[in-house]
This record gives sequence, C-alpha cells and structure tokens, in this order.
Amino acid sequence: AYAYAGIAGAAGMATVAALLALLPASELATLIIQRIVAALVPPRRLPRLDFGEGIPESARTMVVVPVLLGSVDEVERLLAHLEVQALGNLDPRIHFAILSDFKDALTLSVAGDDEILAAAVAGIEALNRRHLPDGNDRFFLFHRDRQWNPKQGAFMAWERKRGKIEEFNRLLRSSSDTAFSVKIGDLSILPSVRYVLTLDADTRLPRDVARTLIGIIAHPLNRPVVDPDLRRVTEGYGILQPRVSVNLASAGGSLFARVYAGHTGVDPYTTAVSDTYQDLFGEGSYTGKGLYDVDAFQATVGWRVPENALLSHDLFEGLYARTALVSDLELVDDYPANVLAHARRQHRWVRGDWQILAWLFPLVPTPQGFVKNRLPLISQWKILDNLRRSLVAPALLAFFAAAWTFLPGSPLVWTLGGLVVAGFPFVASLFQLLKRRPAHEPARVHLRGLAEDLSAAAGQALLTLVFLPFHAWESVHA
Repeated sequence: AYAYAGIAGAAGMATVAALLALLPASELATLIIQRIVAALVPPRRLPRLDFGEGIPESARTMVVVPVLLGSVDEVERLLAHLEVQALGNLDPRIHFAILSDFKDALTLSVAGDDEILAAAVAGIEALNRRHLPDGNDRFFLFHRDRQWNPKQGAFMAWERKRGKIEEFNRLLRSSSDTAFSVKIGDLSILPSVRYVLTLDADTRLPRDVARTLIGIIAHPLNRPVVDPDLRRVTEGYGILQPRVSVNLASAGGSLFARVYAGHTGVDPYTTAVSDTYQDLFGEGSYTGKGLYDVDAFQATVGWRVPENALLSHDLFEGLYARTALVSDLELVDDYPANVLAHARRQHRWVRGDWQILAWLFPLVPTPQGFVKNRLPLISQWKILDNLRRSLVAPALLAFFAAAWTFLPGSPLVWTLGGLVVAGFPFVASLFQLLKRRPAHEPARVHLRGLAEDLSAAAGQALLTLVFLPFHAWESVHA
C-alpha cells in the first residue's frame, strides 16, 4: 500500500495508505501463516491412558451444564438433553450436573421462579431413580438465587457463568461459602471429584468422549504442574479443549448456517486438525467447553478476577490454567441460524475480548488490588491477536471507503487488495485442488469434498462482503 501510493504520485498519502492497510494485511498474513503451519507441522496427538475397562475412583468426573433457567419448558428440554448425554457416557464415575441461576430481574424473585425450580428438582430426582448404576447418584442440581448487583442495577447471580464455575469448584473442595441454595444429589461424592467437564446447554457429548478426555488429562505427561509463585500451570495442562464441530441438523437449518458451518460429519478420530498455537507452542486456547483439573483450575484462576470485570472469561482461564487442544476429539454444537444470532454471539465475544485488555499491561487487577503481570509473552499475544481480529472488519470497511474517496491511484487496485483479504478462504480452497488425493479416499468422495469446500468458501467470502458494514458496526459497538 505504501509503495503503490508512492508510485501513484502521492508520497504524502503513502503513510495513510499503509496505516489503513495494516489491519487487513495483518489478517491476510495471519491466515497465510496458519496455512503454512498446517502444511509443515503435523498436529500433535496427546498421550493418553486407556480407561476402556472403566474410570478409576481417582479420576471421578462431573459433567456440568451452566444455565439460566427461564421457563419450565426450558427445564424439561435441558433434562432430556442431559439424559441423552449420560446415556452416551455410561461410566458410573462420570456424573452430570446442572449449575443453574435464574435470569436477571429487577426484583429478588419473579412469578414462576418456584415452579421452574420445582421442575428442575423433580426432574433430577426422577433421573436418579432411573439411572442408579452403583448406588451413587449420577445426576445433580446446584442452584443459586439472585442477589443485588449495584453496578449492574439488577438482581442476578454472582458473576454469572464464571461465578457458577468458581463457586462450584469451592463446593467440590468442601467450602461452605457458596451461594448454592439448592443442592440435589448425593453430596458425599463431591470431594472425590477430580475433573469437571463443562458443556453448553446445546452441546452434544459424543459417545465415550468424556472417558477418552479423562484418559488424556490423567496421563502423567499431561498432568498439570502449578507454580505457586506465578499461580499458573507451567507444565502439563489444567484444561483440555476438544475441537468443536457443528451438528448436522443446525448446519442444514438455514442457508446462512450451511455456508458458514462448513463440513460436518467428519470422523475426528481419523482427522486430527492443525492449530497454530498448539502445534508451535504446545498450548491452545480455551473456548469454554472442555475438561479441567479442579485443583489446578482453582489454584490458578480462583479469586483472581475483580467482580464485574470480565464477561468473556474462557480465554483468560485458559491462559493461567494452560490449555491443550485435543483435535482428534470433538464436541458438537449448534450453529446460529441467521446473521442476527451470529452477530449477537460475536458481539459478546468481542466485548469480552476487550475486557481482557487490562491483562496486557505491566500491572493487572485482582480482588486484592493491582499486581505484577506474570503472563508469558505467548499468552499476551493471544489477547492481542483477539483484539486485532475484532478490528479487522471496521478497518477493512474504512479501507474500502478510503479507496473510493481520497487514496491516490486507481480505486480498483485498492479494492482488489481488500477483496484478497475478504476472499482469502476461497483463494486458499483453490490450492486444495493441487493436493494429492489420499489413497484410502474414493475419487468421487474426494472431488465432492473439494466442490463443497470451494462452494462454502465462495459463499463465505460473498457473505463477508455483504455483511461487512454490519459486522464493522457490531465490532465498534461492542
């Protein structure tokens, strides 16, 4: 951009052109580097123990679904979903729990609260009567009441999802200082729970994935080592993050989802994927659905964040507890059905990313005051990279606007440069045509997959351009 502006005879505008192109160019450079790493560095497959004969008592695990309860119908759907996940992961030492709050309100209680909670309690008790493999309850409910939050001006559960997880960890370690007012299930097993697997309300846990994840985190080479001075995992992993795929039903539910969701139904056990951070630096990023070691997580993340400071806490937790991406295992999630739902999700993520900005400075906030920032450079780079990515859409829109208003030279040349950034996934898909077909893959299947990739990439590039002003506004607003 700088060189072209100079050639066009406007050396004074060269710096402006370079600055406008900086963020879009950084996105293009990042995508190219990721492709190179994926081609040159094989994905890492973590060592694991074989728990095919059953999970030992020392690896007892609780699968938790943090939710906001809004109606009896929601409770019934949640209970049915929880039962399905339990039937696919039948080991008696894998338990399932709902961590629930009521939705925010202007009063301490609202009409319908009692009926909603009663339905949840009755549902968990009914599940335990149907599924009692070894005398220990498999299903649990832990519910918190609202409390007044003066900063938010509403009655709400303390610190939302982050608070649920933190208080649940304390409850597992026999703390009585939690806000859980309702606890259903055999509480005597809680101190023996070593791992927690967090899911969203619409996340599918495929058969035996929980057992395999537990086998990975329990392996001696993966066990977390916490530095007590840094309060950070420095060896092994405190969190395992499986790859998250899109379920077939939601991927085909709308044209928007079909274009953006990409391939679904691929067998993850034979298709480990590349992740730049995991493959180059030995640690990935936590996205909120994964397995963590309770003691390591609480030692590194517990009581670290001031109240009302973080909306999006998953990346933050992964930086301190150290995350491994398990790319040969997957969880299955729904995909937003339309651009508005997608934008709402992106808005939450972008706002959360900017709330973590404080952890790029030499001093970082804690409940006790400011302390020295001890995060390593790679962790700080992850934060910075998320912030950079959130600004790409506004920067690209500004670049296009400048190209047709005041940048020197041909607007078409500038526009072509911007289109390369927006359309890079499609350009990269073209290079897939040069790859040799795997020997075990039929030619028809291979060609069909390439055609689907090209079609999806072209659609994504087109929608990126169409919705660019909208996404730019959402990013700036967040």
